[in-house]
Amino acid sequence: MQNVEQAVEVIDTAQEEKTKGKLLAYHDQTIKRALNFSILINCHAGEKIILPGDDSRSFYYVNKGTVEVSYMAGETKITVAIIGAGNFCGEIGFFDSGSRVRDVKAVEDAEIRLFNQELLDSMQFEEPELYAGFVTHLARGICGKFRRILEESEPLVAYGASLASGRGSFAEARPLPDSLIQSKAWRKITSQIEEFKSHIYNLSYKLQAVQGDKIPADLLVRGYHILDLLNDSLASFKEFMPDQRSEDMMWGYIFKEIFPFFMRSWFTERAYYKPKGYAGDFLLMEHIYLNKPAGDGKLGLLVDSWCMQRQSARAIRGRRKLMAAQLAEISWDRLQSNDIFEVMNLACGPCRELFDFLKNCKYSEKIDALCVDIDDEALQYSNSRVNTCAHSASIRYLKENLVKWALGKTNQAIGLKDMIYSAGLFDYLEPRLFCRLVNKCHDYLKPGGSLLIGNFAPYSDMLLMSYIAHWILIYRTEDDLRELFEDTKFGSDITILSEPEGINLFVHAVKK
Repeated sequence: MQNVEQAVEVIDTAQEEKTKGKLLAYHDQTIKRALNFSILINCHAGEKIILPGDDSRSFYYVNKGTVEVSYMAGETKITVAIIGAGNFCGEIGFFDSGSRVRDVKAVEDAEIRLFNQELLDSMQFEEPELYAGFVTHLARGICGKFRRILEESEPLVAYGASLASGRGSFAEARPLPDSLIQSKAWRKITSQIEEFKSHIYNLSYKLQAVQGDKIPADLLVRGYHILDLLNDSLASFKEFMPDQRSEDMMWGYIFKEIFPFFMRSWFTERAYYKPKGYAGDFLLMEHIYLNKPAGDGKLGLLVDSWCMQRQSARAIRGRRKLMAAQLAEISWDRLQSNDIFEVMNLACGPCRELFDFLKNCKYSEKIDALCVDIDDEALQYSNSRVNTCAHSASIRYLKENLVKWALGKTNQAIGLKDMIYSAGLFDYLEPRLFCRLVNKCHDYLKPGGSLLIGNFAPYSDMLLMSYIAHWILIYRTEDDLRELFEDTKFGSDITILSEPEGINLFVHAVKK
């Protein structure tokens, strides 16, 4: 019986694939015939096809080459689509008769086919069956575009959810069972938490008595010591917990008791509340790079200062230097045989490392950089606040959901790159999605091109980050990364680098 069911399933799958193949062939033939009712336009690289505000009396089919769809956010041009051959643009505006809101130009020399109402009327009169099939094909394409837009009505929240892993935030207080309250583990943990709170209350009282904004060195040292002791205790707390249910309850209690103190730090407050939908947004990265404490009152400043000196913050500042150095080394090597170095930065944030590299680059006119992020505010910030050094590089900003890009749910004709890199994306991704994105990057690299991706390894503060700040990462060792890459198109022949702290690892893989 099972064999019969499997055979039926195989037949159904084969039939489905056969049907899909027929539909694709039909659509291809429909478009090929419809092109006879279009006007040929040859566009040179950089030439505008559609300008914002233009009327919508025409739409276009990219027959050869690539076009770019963008808009201006202040002084920043943000690309929303890079369209390759075999795709339409401008059809939505054509059918709803609205004015254009996007700028469309040719990225390279392109062959464009123009359709307008007069041409469609001719098609309808001369070949009504072709007209019906062509309009149906356009309608399905438009429906697909709107469906993708609706799926991302809250794109950053959805993006954050797709990157989340591990336990959620503390939701509400729940009664603790008597068996837990009466246990040695409970007494041990509660006594240490109460001791921490007592020390923090005393420190806060002394801080409030200080005149001016500066925290005296002795109180800063004392505060660091109190926070160090608490952080060191978290590992032992975990060891005391006998089972998962008790562990969840205990972490809920610990979080509730120390939450008010840590949330006075700007760093931990933003990491916890995630206004962009995920913890490591561009403003949080900028705060770590700037390394200037901010918070609520002197206690908030002290806690934030302590957070800025922890190993994770030092590693983030260290990886900025590592990536800038890798950009310099890899670009110089590739330019020995190429005229231009094309690089793509995934989940780019403020792009500090890119402009650190460009600031000292003697051949910046040969650099073509595509900076990709889901957050258009991050792209605007990078262009207006970070892209301020003198250079001659070509910098483009693309708004894209990289999770969907990895899964093949968006189609960007970005072309092949010499290098693709990412600092803080892959340690949010579960193994299957990790490998899908690595393989996607492999497909978009030129032969000999480099992939450089970061991933935090387990380290001493990860319990604080996970259970208090709720900055959830998937920590991976060198062995974990090598094992993951064995299942990708790159294989196991990789190099693993690290910033000076030794906890933010980077995989350097080369496409054969």
